[in-house]
Amino acid sequence: MTATAELPHLDAALQADVAALRSHVTETRALYKEVCGLLFFRYGITPTANKLYGLVRKGSMGTPTEVLAQFWQALREKTRVKIDHPDLPEALKQIAAEAVQTIWQSANEAAAAELAALRAETRLQAEDARAERDLAKAARAAAEEETAAVCAALERARLAESARQDELEAEKQAHAASRARHESAQQQIAALERQLLELRTQFSQELEQMREQVRLAQERASASERRALREIDQERGVRQAAEKAAADLRGELAAQQGRAQQAALEAAEDRAALQAERDAAAKEAGAWKQACAEAEAARQALHVELDEARWRAERERAEAVAARRLAAGPRRPPAVKRTKFKPGTII
Repeated sequence: MTATAELPHLDAALQADVAALRSHVTETRALYKEVCGLLFFRYGITPTANKLYGLVRKGSMGTPTEVLAQFWQALREKTRVKIDHPDLPEALKQIAAEAVQTIWQSANEAAAAELAALRAETRLQAEDARAERDLAKAARAAAEEETAAVCAALERARLAESARQDELEAEKQAHAASRARHESAQQQIAALERQLLELRTQFSQELEQMREQVRLAQERASASERRALREIDQERGVRQAAEKAAADLRGELAAQQGRAQQAALEAAEDRAALQAERDAAAKEAGAWKQACAEAEAARQALHVELDEARWRAERERAEAVAARRLAAGPRRPPAVKRTKFKPGTII
């Protein structure tokens, strides 16, 4: 892996470590000191004042400079080896100190090399982890796409089901409307039948009343005719008596003739009155016959209207059957035999 590719990863890890130190160390100088050791010993980066301030961003610019000077001073003191022994000469002490320093530096370099190998191994593991992460992201994206496709299919299925439910609801509403029309037609038929029954009852009653009135009128006419006949018979008797008495009462002929004429006039008036009453009775009977004819015509019209209502009810019933078969599914409907009612048919 090249240095250019490693920089983002190193910066991210360094920022994470600095954030961890910031959460544990609150004192500014101590935080700068810890960051110096982190840069030098863990990441092998030579710390500078600008680098420290860019990572920590606390205090003034003089603070990281002072902390960095103290860090280098402490590091030089730790790497300086002193051998104090009273029996050794100064030259030997110097050689021994330099030898120990060389050994320490060699050990430090070996540790740095081991640390570099560990870092390389860690980078490889990080690359493998990133590769696995990328594969996981790709698998997740594929799963999300598949989930989105399944959701879209489910949505389409839901919309199709909703459309079917809407169609079924519309068919149910149409069926309910047809049933309501059929029930309304049945109610109208029942009302018309009740009305027809009432009209038949009323017509029978009126017809019976008219028959009774005609009978009474005929009885009155018969009584008037009998009374006229009796009066005529009486007049005849009077005339016969007058004729018989005429021979004996010639002297009173003028008076008797006057009385006879007067009686004849009264009889003629009575006959005219009887004839007028008979004509009135005949006219009244004709009026009752006309009323009976009109009632019969009204009854015929009601029969025609009832037949039409029954025909409409039969058609509504056939439409309701067709709607139920349509809602049940497509199949061959059986032939519906409709009864045709001719206008004027008496039920």
